[in-house]
Amino acid sequence: MKREIFAADFRDRVVHHLIAHRLVPLLEEKFIDDSYSTRKGKGTLYGIERVEEHIRLCSENYTRDCYILKIDIRSFFMKISKRRLYDLTEELLHERYGGNDLAILLYLLRETIFNRPEKNCIRKTPPQSWRGLPKDKSLFHSDGSCGLPIGNLTSQLLALNFLDGLDHLISEEWGVKHYGRYVDDMVLVHPSKEHLIEVKAKIAGWLSEHGLSLHPRKIYLQHYTKGVLFIGGMILPGRKYLSNRTVGFCYDAIDRLNRLAAGSPDYVKTHGEEFVSTINSYLGMMRHFSSYNLRCKVMSRIGKEWWQVIYFAGHLEKVVLKKRYRQIECKKEEICNEIKELRRTV
Repeated sequence: MKREIFAADFRDRVVHHLIAHRLVPLLEEKFIDDSYSTRKGKGTLYGIERVEEHIRLCSENYTRDCYILKIDIRSFFMKISKRRLYDLTEELLHERYGGNDLAILLYLLRETIFNRPEKNCIRKTPPQSWRGLPKDKSLFHSDGSCGLPIGNLTSQLLALNFLDGLDHLISEEWGVKHYGRYVDDMVLVHPSKEHLIEVKAKIAGWLSEHGLSLHPRKIYLQHYTKGVLFIGGMILPGRKYLSNRTVGFCYDAIDRLNRLAAGSPDYVKTHGEEFVSTINSYLGMMRHFSSYNLRCKVMSRIGKEWWQVIYFAGHLEKVVLKKRYRQIECKKEEICNEIKELRRTV
């Protein structure tokens, strides 16, 4: 799925981190535990494991009926009202922030939220790359009143806060204690299908009041035995698997590196650390899922050229670069060769 990502200048990223440093402690005090993303220790794996736990608890360890509702907000980042977002954050700062730099912080917040990066950005990809991207997923088709650039730290944090009120309504007032949200992906678990349908209508009403809407083609309501696909993991009773999409990305990465290795005899000797880093990032994720057979497939897919410089460790848990091909060892060998050459010439 295509995404329009803006990479802010370094100086802007410094400002984003300054704002985040002031905001995070305030936000953490008010966020529910099951609001994931851009929070320390609460990434995708945490979200998947929490939803798995919610299903197990609601079904009383898979012994009673319960239902899973998964919903998604349509074009979430592009539909957020900048004015609503700023007013919400300003109110939070006036209520809870005790620093003596409030005026400066509010100024930086205004400049960040109301900035329009699409007006003076440098495109790193050709215009044809935007073909197929819906207009409601691009800032280049926005009038400037709505939309946050995906890629900014502040966009992620402020977007979480934008829906915080909805989180509290769902989990505290609307009777769904088994609930989790990762940015705009929400999962609700409850013994009653009818109650979930009622809550979905309330959520749609709240979103409409705030200029947002549910994605009509991304509403999923099933018995828990059917499982649910959530942020890269397929959660089923008593087990969970990595999503086909993530597995596909892993295979694509291996195939790309295999082609590069096959095209140059010395490629594996000079790019071993890149290969190991890429493959281990996927293997590290797979270890948390039911994935032994999948890891066997990953091993079998690696090209023969790479086995000159790597080997598998443990129960297919990671790949290791042979010592002689590590950068520091290569550098030592290079220095030794240079010293030998100097001695010959003296």
